[in-house]
This record gives sequence, C-alpha cells and structure tokens, in this order.
Amino acid sequence: MKYPVIVVGANGKMGREIIKGLGQHEDITIVGAVDISNVNTDIGELVFGKSTGVKITADLSDTLEKVDKHCIVIDFTRKESAQKNVPVALKKGVPVVVGTTGFAEEELAELDALAKENMTSILVAPNFSLGAVLMMKYAGELSKYYQQAEIIEYHNDKKVDSPSGTSIATTKGMCYQDQACRADSDSHDPARCRGGEFNGVRIHSVRLQSLIAHQEVMFSGVGELLTIRHDSYSRESFIPGILLAVKKAGSWQGLKFGLDQILD
Repeated sequence: MKYPVIVVGANGKMGREIIKGLGQHEDITIVGAVDISNVNTDIGELVFGKSTGVKITADLSDTLEKVDKHCIVIDFTRKESAQKNVPVALKKGVPVVVGTTGFAEEELAELDALAKENMTSILVAPNFSLGAVLMMKYAGELSKYYQQAEIIEYHNDKKVDSPSGTSIATTKGMCYQDQACRADSDSHDPARCRGGEFNGVRIHSVRLQSLIAHQEVMFSGVGELLTIRHDSYSRESFIPGILLAVKKAGSWQGLKFGLDQILD
C-alpha cells in the first residue's frame, strides 16, 4: 500500500527531517510540501541535493486540490500556523498527523468535532519518540508508589513553548492531580524560578542551543530517589513514530491524543 504525504512546515528543521526520513521508505510518497519560506523550491534540492519534482507552496488548500485525495497531512509547525492549516485538511476529509504543541483542551475538542463531522482522523502527539512514550507510560505507573515527583525537561533554545508538551502530558498520566506540590521553599522564591506547577508536579524547563529533546522524571521516596530519563540526540528519533502514525491515519474518526493511543 502506498501512502501519499503532504508535509506542512517542510522547510523547518523537523520538516526536512521528516522528508528525509519518510523518503527512504518505498511505500511513502511525498506529494506536497507547504511552508512560508523557500516557496517554489524543490524539496529534493533542500534535502537530497537533487530534484524530486515536488516544490514548496505557500498554501495548503491549493496543494490539496492538486494531489491524491487519499493523502495524509503532517503538520510540524507553530501553533498559529497549525490552527490555520489543520482545519483546512480536516474540512476536506484528509487525515492529519500533528506534532505541533500548545493546543488547549477546548481547541482539541474543536478539532475532534471537526474531524468527526468530516469523517476523518487527527492524531496530535506531544512527542513521536517511542522511547519518550514509554517514559511517560512508566512515569504514570511509578507515580502510584511515590508521594513526590518533579520533572526537568531540556530543549533547544529555539523552542517556543515552555514547559514542553511532553512534560505536561507526562504529568497528566501521573496520579498527583488532586494534591498540591510541596513548595516549602516558595517563601524564599517569590519569582517561582524553581519552575511551574502542572497537575500537582513541578516542571523545570532548560533551553540551550545544543539540546534536542530530553526529559527526566525524579521520584522521591524515603531515603531514595528514582530517576527515569529519555534523550533524543537527533530529530531522526521521531521518524519511526511519525511513520507509524502515517500508516494508521484514517483508521478511526475524530481525535486521538498521544502516540500511545495507536500503539498495538
């Protein structure tokens, strides 16, 4: 089976990595590329050093009119761009795989309704690394046995949102939502620079240019500390998860949140 794909955010670091990674699979065909920069440039020249015949366009709607109606749209952009482009695809009944983060619960509910209305699917995932998904899963299990936990997440300094979508999603799977963080030191920390509280868990964000995506979850017990950590050293680590999402896109209606929702 062939899977025709349109990459939105094609000229970004992640977009280029997606084109490069998926382009190595014979059953995946990149049929469209959308970005606001390098318009009319062949994606092959940007990624492979040779022409592929697929040029970057500035408008997803126009691109969808010119390609196979059974394609899948992949969006790895910024929230303001995804808010514009994702509904365009869903209204045409095209499945969407979204790696863009920062959507509020009510915004996700709207996308869910829109996908169901047009009998198509959308997957929104804060992280497409299989290792990160497993880290989040086991963090949820470990939280049943430890009364305290904090998260430190590390990303590139160009990352817009803070804390990361992965770290917030991790807290949602843990069992501290009904309790407040123990913040004994807050009286000495009026700026709350220790980090923010989400679902009963402190998250600390680090932004440095040499980082890709890293997270550690620390659990405090009586006289012990248990830490689980995941590191993505290159954006290539997200490709297996994106490939899985592309191949399963369209097999349900509505929204699924998190790569774990489509793992067998």
